[in-house]
Amino acid sequence: MAQTGSVEAGTAAWRQWLAIGAGLLASWSWVLIVVTFAPDIFGGEATPGVYAAYTLTIYVPLLIVSLLAGWIGGTKVLTLGKYPLGWTVAGLVIGAAGLSVALAMSWLNGTAITGSAATGLTGLVAMGIALTLVQSAMEEVLFRGWLQTALSQRLGQIAGVCGSAVLFAGFHLVGGARQPLTLAFITLAGVLFGLLALRSGGILAPIAAHAAWNVTEDSIFGLVPNPGNEMLGSIMDFDLVGNPLWGGNEEGLNASIGAVLVIVAAILPLLAIRRAAPIVAPA
Repeated sequence: MAQTGSVEAGTAAWRQWLAIGAGLLASWSWVLIVVTFAPDIFGGEATPGVYAAYTLTIYVPLLIVSLLAGWIGGTKVLTLGKYPLGWTVAGLVIGAAGLSVALAMSWLNGTAITGSAATGLTGLVAMGIALTLVQSAMEEVLFRGWLQTALSQRLGQIAGVCGSAVLFAGFHLVGGARQPLTLAFITLAGVLFGLLALRSGGILAPIAAHAAWNVTEDSIFGLVPNPGNEMLGSIMDFDLVGNPLWGGNEEGLNASIGAVLVIVAAILPLLAIRRAAPIVAPA
């Protein structure tokens, strides 16, 4: 039977708390170090190669941190869960459709306009999609595969989902998220991804939803940055201008009422679905 996470028999509570503290300290410190010293490490010129190296340098070590913290605390980090294919497809649909609906809401409110920087599907766009998949997967392994499971084992599932979601939002402060709507959206997105992990019993559904939202936002509709387009290009290009409540600000669609409403609508059905299996709590 699938599980949302398990703890090795006989794992002491102090080891689990040590793992949680050490894992959070290591992951946050690593990202801060890379962001702070990126100009010295990668140079001042922004190229697709430098962008790829920067992204991989930040995110791939998070997998190592997650696995080490899981080993210290006796927590199984990488779990496929029950019906992995079905839940992966569900995650892809939730992410891609959710972003599309949020953009449609901004368009209906007169905020979305067609930009002029679309590149079509190119090799650079494909590279951007691959990098987004890596970023999304590493974040989900850290926050849902390891942290949510570890917190749930010690404090219960509600604390696990909510605690990892709040820390997920805090993590994005390093990336520049400042708008109240952005932080609300990221926190709710963390709850959504956490519920997907809980209900499916594995990590694939939240990875799929997270990656699908980001790929649709970045590489398909070209909404990041706002306005304009990133160096790797996008299949289409939309800009959000005007009312900041509908994304007409520098933080774009994620700082919009529409994005928040879409995430809430995606969360509600998951609250009614029975979880895949109970987490084995330590004695």
